[in-house]
Amino acid sequence: MSEILEADVVVVGAGVHGSSAALHLARAGKKTILLEQFTVPHSRGSSHGQTRIIRQTNFGTPALAPLLEDSYKQWKAIQAQAGDVLLRPSPLLVLGTKEKQPLMEQMAESVRESGHVPQWLAPAHVNNMFGLECGGDAMAFLDPSGGVLMADKCVGALQRLFRAAGGMLLDGWPVAEIKVEPEGSVEVRGQRGKVRAASLVLCPGPWAAPLLGKIGLHLPVRVERISVLYWRVKDSRRTTTTSFVDVSDDRGHFYGLPDIEYPGLVKVCFHGGPEVHPDQRDKCDGREIRERVMQYVQKKFPCLEPQPVIEESCMYTTTPDEECIVDTHPKYKNIIFAAGFSGTGFKIGPAVGRILSLLAQGHPLPYDLSEFSLSRFSKSKI
Repeated sequence: MSEILEADVVVVGAGVHGSSAALHLARAGKKTILLEQFTVPHSRGSSHGQTRIIRQTNFGTPALAPLLEDSYKQWKAIQAQAGDVLLRPSPLLVLGTKEKQPLMEQMAESVRESGHVPQWLAPAHVNNMFGLECGGDAMAFLDPSGGVLMADKCVGALQRLFRAAGGMLLDGWPVAEIKVEPEGSVEVRGQRGKVRAASLVLCPGPWAAPLLGKIGLHLPVRVERISVLYWRVKDSRRTTTTSFVDVSDDRGHFYGLPDIEYPGLVKVCFHGGPEVHPDQRDKCDGREIRERVMQYVQKKFPCLEPQPVIEESCMYTTTPDEECIVDTHPKYKNIIFAAGFSGTGFKIGPAVGRILSLLAQGHPLPYDLSEFSLSRFSKSKI
């Protein structure tokens, strides 16, 4: 006989957003069940890996600013509650060119608005301090608020705190069907049974389009395979010692983190990749992106070996405007969903979790989320 469970809220997807939403709900006194299709922990989605950049530098919509600020505060609180190092300070080096001056100034202003002072650096200073090779047209500043989130540890901490708050995490539990009952409750069905709840929160990551399609929502998202590349340091006395983002390239930005994950290896990646089906990520050919990053490293990072030593992968779920979608179902207000974080979602996980929790409880939100609604895409009507 299949198992039937009852809850106030069921959350689908135990990545950073789903785990954060579940924690907020459990702490609000809601009986919460968190479902994950894979066995926890796993490396099949978008929340795995050892590190992520956190920053106040904002090169997205201004509506992101309060989420960045709220999440930074929450990550520090979660770190204290978990009793583990989840966030390591690491000033963010922001690179660009004079051609990108309006964007660079906009990003620097976002740092100032967050209460921090960006430090502008001359190209020669950047080259000497970080082992780069920037030309005379380079622009650069340091965001002192930057840091590195220990991603796997962060997600694990959210899940431990969720269980400690009375929540139930069921992994190896893929969702096959979502049914809205006549009285308004929601029933989530899978091979392992059924879960009935008054409200449903969906955080399915790269599986957002097929899963939300089951309830009549059509998301204009593209799933991309990201090549996560690690490069050996030639000389530890002259190498990048902090995280960086480089917006010089019109095709997309490059980013990197210092040698925290693997001793002597720096992470340098391109923010984007080829389109894939989330169940066939490893069948995708990543040679074009790998070659693009190799050319970038050889040009700008003489302190690194020219060939990557390790290649891993993850997935981005990208919207047309590269801003996330956080919304409620237009017909069923007790179904809330978050998707399409376009590679910038991990850092704002706690703030998104708080928002999803408030929406599931019918509470007012602390800030305007209209810029993240699904309705902004004209072809996404139900």
